[in-house]
Amino acid sequence: MSKLAYSRMKAAMPGMTDPTDALVSFQEAFSAGGLRLERGRVDPNVYLHVDRAQGKTRFTYVHLDGKTVTAFVSFVINGMFEGHPNFAAGYAVPEPYRNQGKAKAILAAGIAEMQNGFRGHPPFYVEAVVSERNTPSIKVAEAVLGGEPESIRDSISGEPALRYAKQFTPVA
Repeated sequence: MSKLAYSRMKAAMPGMTDPTDALVSFQEAFSAGGLRLERGRVDPNVYLHVDRAQGKTRFTYVHLDGKTVTAFVSFVINGMFEGHPNFAAGYAVPEPYRNQGKAKAILAAGIAEMQNGFRGHPPFYVEAVVSERNTPSIKVAEAVLGGEPESIRDSISGEPALRYAKQFTPVA
């Protein structure tokens, strides 16, 4: 993604946490050989990297075209929801790969990998907090998480947002 395109995108969505920042950082570290990736167990076209961010375990799943990240999703534990672990999801797709269903595909693939990886554990929630102005991300959350979103104010920016959440059960 060019710096100009990235700057324009950032200007369009000020305030809220932007997973594109994490995608760019991940791409740079991956290109430099600084990340160890594990092939997905449910989908061999998905790659996983596990690390810690701000003291919390982070599960990052990507689709690749050679050494290029074409879709990115990161899950970080975000407390409990209705008595179950709650993972905040952030997803992003580089501009040349947008409008091809890649965000929906990586979010769904990441959830499927977590369901497999958490085998024997209790159900968990995945949430996406999306700016009310970010129509493409709303469509992704609607397609993968569904349900009626909760209208909230983003805890970081105070911006009006929608919170999508869905419970998933690990495979038996």
